[in-house]
Amino acid sequence: MPDIPSPCVAVCQIDRESGHCLGCWRTIEEISGWSRYDSDRRLQIIAELHDRRGAAVPRQRRKNRRSAGTATRVE
Repeated sequence: MPDIPSPCVAVCQIDRESGHCLGCWRTIEEISGWSRYDSDRRLQIIAELHDRRGAAVPRQRRKNRRSAGTATRVE
């Protein structure tokens, strides 16, 4: 089986409540152990990441002028 690359997306910020990275959704333990894990363990973690991402509460996005309904129209 080919080597499974890291799911890191270079957005490394750990959420204090969940303990997951907000970029790749791994835990600190999974991030630090990635290079030692075999392909089966890596695939297991990747499968869990999809569930973690889906279970995360969507963050409210900031509204820009257009979506807030305050855009001015130029005629």
